[in-house]
Amino acid sequence: MECVGQPVSLAAAEWLGLLSPVAIRTVAWVLALIGHVGLWCVVFNRIHATALPRRIRKQTEKIIVPIVVFPVLLVCANMAFWYAFKFESNYLLIRIYLFGCVGLGVFFVARWVHRRYIARKPEAIKSRNRVWLDLQPRVKESFFHGSMAELLGKFPLNEVTKLTLEQMTFGLSVSKAMHGFKICQLSDLHFTGHISIEYFQAIVEEANRFEPDLIVITGDFIDDRKCLTWFESTVGRLKAKYGVYYVLGNHDKRIQDEPLLRQRLEECGLIAAAGQWHLIDVEGSTIALTGNELPWFDAVNQLPMPSEQPASDLAILLSHSPDQIDWATSYKFDLMFAGHTHGGQIAFPVIGPIVAPSKYGVKYASGTFQVGDTLMHVSRGISGDEPIRVNSPPELGQFVIERIS
Repeated sequence: MECVGQPVSLAAAEWLGLLSPVAIRTVAWVLALIGHVGLWCVVFNRIHATALPRRIRKQTEKIIVPIVVFPVLLVCANMAFWYAFKFESNYLLIRIYLFGCVGLGVFFVARWVHRRYIARKPEAIKSRNRVWLDLQPRVKESFFHGSMAELLGKFPLNEVTKLTLEQMTFGLSVSKAMHGFKICQLSDLHFTGHISIEYFQAIVEEANRFEPDLIVITGDFIDDRKCLTWFESTVGRLKAKYGVYYVLGNHDKRIQDEPLLRQRLEECGLIAAAGQWHLIDVEGSTIALTGNELPWFDAVNQLPMPSEQPASDLAILLSHSPDQIDWATSYKFDLMFAGHTHGGQIAFPVIGPIVAPSKYGVKYASGTFQVGDTLMHVSRGISGDEPIRVNSPPELGQFVIERIS
């Protein structure tokens, strides 16, 4: 037995001795790449969560993209030609950066595992369903307009035309009158002219088919001034028993005439939520609703302190960005609706999205979250600046409130 077993043991030891340094080195480089990309995604997300002028944010993109891409291509190329990739550098700062990226890589991987497999879903979600609708057949004219839009429309994985109805039931401590109350959310319409107006008209039809009691729109109506004429035949046709309320988003600043924009929306029957409390009577029960457009518009600063918040059976906040969740919890809102992040717009298989214009990164890229006493739903939105979506389809939210004791 010893004569037979000894060579096998020696061979195994030699095999492990050969591979272990290679495996360790490879894992270290993979973690360094994850940390490097993750670090600059954090920088990108934080910058795009601010109210910095668009031209400045676009300039930072031109700096960040090469910083991210070049080292990734360099490492991948070297690993392809020499699997062990023995990198030696006499530059202390480079070595410190590499070791730091390895540490960040471990952190990002651990956080991804926690969010994907460990974090609990909100108990308030009693049911959820997703219905897919291909809206392209409903558009009689060309769906895409402009050379870039037409090119992106031909991308085989693009889900721009495939609307999802996100149907959920929320269990909340509300009065009997609020049981079965229906809320529809639209967000990030982005009227650019790159997508046919018929697409948005079809979405309005789906919203009205739900027969909601309340409709909320969480910002980014329009990018191009020429689309101001679209309001009447789109959002102007929305119907809800207790009204259609809205907040503006960062892209709405591109119109550069805020009073005109709000006037056009209000002429269409929409009610501005930001900076004021709206008390909605529902068969003797009260909904207190307001809006937060920070950091782009500061009307919310006109609201009284949380201690002076009006009494209600259900408190709802409309916010363009999920970044205002801390503000929402300080006021103890029951429900918060947000958008802005588009679900990352491009989500990789398994990994998910890696960029979202939020100080929280992709943590609140899309979905429903329980933060303190506040249940927040973040919509992937209806459209975008550029008509491209991968594993992050457009969303129309349809929510039903269920009374729990």
